[in-house]
Amino acid sequence: MKPSSRTLSGCTAAVAVLGIGLSVVVAGPAQAAPSAPSWDDVREAKADTAEAQATVDELADRLQALQDAADSAEVSELQAAQDYAMAVSQQQAAKDDLDDLTAQAERAEQKADESAAQVAGLVVELSRTGGGDLSTSMLVGASDAKDLLYRVGTASHLSERSARVLEQAQTDQNTVEAIAAQQSAATKALAAATATSERTLDQANAASASARTRVQQQQEQQSEVLEQLAFLKGTSKATETAYWNAQQAKRAERQLAAREAAASRGDAPARGSGASADPSSPSVPARPSTDQPSTDRPGTDQPSTTPSRPSTTPSRPSTTPSRPSTTPSRPAPAPAPAPAPAPAPAPVPKPVSSPSKAAGAIAYARAQLGKPYLLGGAGPGSWDCSGLVMMAYNSQGIATGGHNVVWQYNHFASIGRLVPLSQRQPGDILFYSSNGSVSGAYHDSIVTSYGTMVEAARPGVGVVERSIWLPNQLLPYVARPSGSV
Repeated sequence: MKPSSRTLSGCTAAVAVLGIGLSVVVAGPAQAAPSAPSWDDVREAKADTAEAQATVDELADRLQALQDAADSAEVSELQAAQDYAMAVSQQQAAKDDLDDLTAQAERAEQKADESAAQVAGLVVELSRTGGGDLSTSMLVGASDAKDLLYRVGTASHLSERSARVLEQAQTDQNTVEAIAAQQSAATKALAAATATSERTLDQANAASASARTRVQQQQEQQSEVLEQLAFLKGTSKATETAYWNAQQAKRAERQLAAREAAASRGDAPARGSGASADPSSPSVPARPSTDQPSTDRPGTDQPSTTPSRPSTTPSRPSTTPSRPSTTPSRPAPAPAPAPAPAPAPAPVPKPVSSPSKAAGAIAYARAQLGKPYLLGGAGPGSWDCSGLVMMAYNSQGIATGGHNVVWQYNHFASIGRLVPLSQRQPGDILFYSSNGSVSGAYHDSIVTSYGTMVEAARPGVGVVERSIWLPNQLLPYVARPSGSV
């Protein structure tokens, strides 16, 4: 049985609305955008400089409100898609468990058959030598191996060797029955996981369809606002779009800086800011994917990340004064020659990390720019967010923990390769969460500069490089697969 392969129309990555940088998602229902000035209002305002500036400000406010509404719609889609991705992962894990038990059952049954054959041979041997109440009638009357073992077990006067053969055969038969029970439970678990993944897919598709409708509405209204701004300023729509992108990038940088300043002061984070996430305590167990590409193996550049901790308890001087000895001193015996010191063990070479691997991962990801988005895509022709991150670092011989956003965060947390968001650098992996913890993670991307990243976006957008969006939904730690932590 294969995991559900129905196509999800949603996405697990970010959307670029009109190519515009996304801003902070609003908490709760998005507020309605300010009412739009009509074209007549815009034309009339252009004749008066002061009124024109006021209208420009009004349109800018409306553009931002529309952007926030689009962001909110997109995040709901991404969350639903990540729920589906996790359900598929659990379905695959259940399938792997059942496949493993099936293989174990085949081996156990083969061994049990061999043991039963030995018991059958024992019956024949003992019946020929007059061995108590054993007879070949047992072989004829027994319906199966289990029945044969029972019949032999009721016999008396079994020799020590016969008892050992029988005990082993019974143990092997019990193993077969135990594995069969586990197989039955695993079969039910797989059926339940499959039903969950299909149900989650339907929910994700519904969320995606709703989000697409809302985003399209925001896009159409944003397009008109940009045209009105261009008319008022005497520029072009392309110029206003580029200006808006730049303003959104600057806004994201300001928000990140404000967030970092608040964290340094110890201010309580706002809901959804991710500042409460504990990098050492993954909230979702990381189960390695069993069907990820063979290139997703641990590389040689991941150093041990568990440093020895110095003792924090200072030694305390003795407070008991020494008492002079009343025993006459005796000449001290000649000291025994000190034993030759044991040779120091050869130091274990520490794997050397290199920032060049981060540059290699960025180059790999950039080489995919323009390729389409596909849920579950891991190249070479299509991608989703975690698939792009996984394969970009696989290309450098570095494992990421599998093809899943949550698994990837948990993997790097488990090997101590998380650093604060404020210390991000090119090649680090950003993680987005809807609830400030790993359990709400729904998207990841690779940092390309202090304020930009490369990501696999939704269908219709594909792989893009753009300014960091939704900074208030970033977890407070980034993964650093290579380089100095």
